[in-house]
Order: sequence, then C-alpha cells, then structure tokens
Amino acid sequence: MAAWFIIGLILAFALLVLLNWWANADVKSARNALFWAIIGLCGLFGLVLFAAGKGFMAIIPAGFAAWRMIGSKGWERVKNADQTQARSRSNRMSEEEALDVLGLKKGAEEDEINQAYRKLMAQCHPDKGGNDYLASKLNEAKQTLLGK
Repeated sequence: MAAWFIIGLILAFALLVLLNWWANADVKSARNALFWAIIGLCGLFGLVLFAAGKGFMAIIPAGFAAWRMIGSKGWERVKNADQTQARSRSNRMSEEEALDVLGLKKGAEEDEINQAYRKLMAQCHPDKGGNDYLASKLNEAKQTLLGK
C-alpha cells in the first residue's frame, strides 16, 4: 500500500513539473513535445500489445505513429497557420518604423503627425498616382503614433 502511495506522489510531482513547463513553453516547443509524446506512447502501446501476444493489434499504434511521423496534410495546415499567425503578429508596425514612414523624429506632436500624414497621403494616395500599399503603410503609421 505504501509503495503505491509513493508511486502516486512521484507521478503527481512529475505531472506538476510537466504542467508547469507546458504553461511556460512557447507554442512551437509545446507542439513538438506533444508530437513526440504521441509517437512515444504509440510505440510503447505497440510494444505492450506485442508482448501480450497481440502482435497483429500492435500494427494499429505503430501505423498511427508512422503516419504522424511522415506527416499529414492536417498537421501541415496547423504548422502553416501558426507561421502565418506569427508573421501577422510580428508585422505590427513599431513606433520607430512609424516615425520613419512619416519622416518624423521621436517626440513628434499630434499636429506634426497629422501634417506629415496629410502631406505624404496627398502624394501616395492611389487616386493621386500612388498605390494601396503605400497608403496602408501611412495609415498604419498614423494609427501607431496616435494610438488609435
């Protein structure tokens, strides 16, 4: 009875350590760890089935593990979606970049920001020979600096 209690305490402690790591891990590391945990559990389950004389049944977890290792379209979609999301988060304009876009120095007042925005927008607006990309960058720079 005491042995089971000690084993339970060890497993509970290991679970707490794992959950603490999981809560603080970045998404890529957590996904990678989960992927290899699934592969390991499938392999372990297959070995248990094989040792129990259910060799034919061991094919199921082994096949699943192989399928996950080779990769599936669903797994690739998840990876691509995370990369796109990370790119969109990192593409937010910084204050330094916004100042550079509008040609201003740090500490520019609201009037200076609006004046520089209007002047550049008059030149870069799609109706004035500019393009949508430049106009969107000017809009983003103004919003970043004015906090709107």
